[in-house]
Amino acid sequence: MVQFRLPKNSTMSEGKTFRAAPDAKNVKRFRVYRWSPDDGKNPTIDTYEVDLDKCGPMVLDALIKIKSEQDASLTFRRSCREGICGSCSMNMNGKNGLACTTAIEDLKGEIRITPLPSMDVIKDLVPDFTHFYAQYASIRPWLQTVSTTPSGKERLQWQEQREKHDGRYECIL
Repeated sequence: MVQFRLPKNSTMSEGKTFRAAPDAKNVKRFRVYRWSPDDGKNPTIDTYEVDLDKCGPMVLDALIKIKSEQDASLTFRRSCREGICGSCSMNMNGKNGLACTTAIEDLKGEIRITPLPSMDVIKDLVPDFTHFYAQYASIRPWLQTVSTTPSGKERLQWQEQREKHDGRYECIL
């Protein structure tokens, strides 16, 4: 199981349990890491029961349902819901991934959700991306040449030259 950084001098304990409606038939349990720097308390793992018959298919859908119907204080990032931005990256059942592209049905048993490992936590499931963004800004993810560009002309590339780069640049960004 992956480890993530707990706040200094803290231990994790069981938190609150939020039950699904009594008439819910298709219930899944989500165990979610909770911590706020504002209250001075240790982190907890809160348990939420979600009726999957009234929820979208992705983990992010369940988190949105939890926040809107059970616990408005739950904090996580989300943005595009298309697997592009990476805002909803978190650890689900010991594997890092995007909550918007991870299907609930692909995660067996109760689902344990924690922040990304090896990153400081700002609050709940929100890691501090400061270092990540600084590294990202420092890279130059494009092909570079040492020769000068022909004046007013386009650089031509032969098919064989282009094939050398196959598999190296197919990033979603």
